[in-house]
Amino acid sequence: MRSIVLACLAVGSDAFMAPHRLGVKRGSSSIELGSVAERPAPTMSEGPPMGQHGTGSKFMPLTQLDSEEYAPRTVQVAGVLPGLTKEEFYAPQSAPAAPPGQWQFDFSDPEGPQMGTIAFPGSANVQACEDPVAIVTNSAHLHISLANNVEAEVVVLIDRANTEFYNNKFFLFADAAGTTYLKWQSELPEGHEVLGRIMLVQIPFLSTMGKKTSGWMEEADDYSG
Repeated sequence: MRSIVLACLAVGSDAFMAPHRLGVKRGSSSIELGSVAERPAPTMSEGPPMGQHGTGSKFMPLTQLDSEEYAPRTVQVAGVLPGLTKEEFYAPQSAPAAPPGQWQFDFSDPEGPQMGTIAFPGSANVQACEDPVAIVTNSAHLHISLANNVEAEVVVLIDRANTEFYNNKFFLFADAAGTTYLKWQSELPEGHEVLGRIMLVQIPFLSTMGKKTSGWMEEADDYSG
């Protein structure tokens, strides 16, 4: 099983507060990831010791998440469609999304399926997934038309917890034989099962998708007349 550690940046007016220790449990054992140095934070009058952030007019590049900002979410890949089985689809483990303004560490299960992971950009749609998993397929398989008729590998984010059927939503289904397929349909065929709802399809940008030039200078992007 995978365990997720939620990291939170809590900034106060007096000092930076950090968790004393991060721990990851796998089975009955606990893996210590290190601890924060047990020394009091310098007071405002003392200031930080030389060599630290803010001393000698030296500053580290900092970034802080907004209180409503969604961090990218790492999701395990279940396999490739077509040909994906129900067992493969359900094999990867998932973890809850980090609260807005925070992020999560990913500790993959070394004994689980090793299909890789992918990070989806943070958004409300990605955040809403309760039991996410990703599958890889081809844009042509999904009948998605891309620029210049290019075919590309795409990644589909599916929420396995979202299995209530709607005739206006896209789902991953399994037929009576266990064959999986992705589509919307007006009604659920007898013996077919909803495996999860499609939450997002991520498409890459390829150089072959760029605008094709005709050779006329006037059509160039940098043409100034």
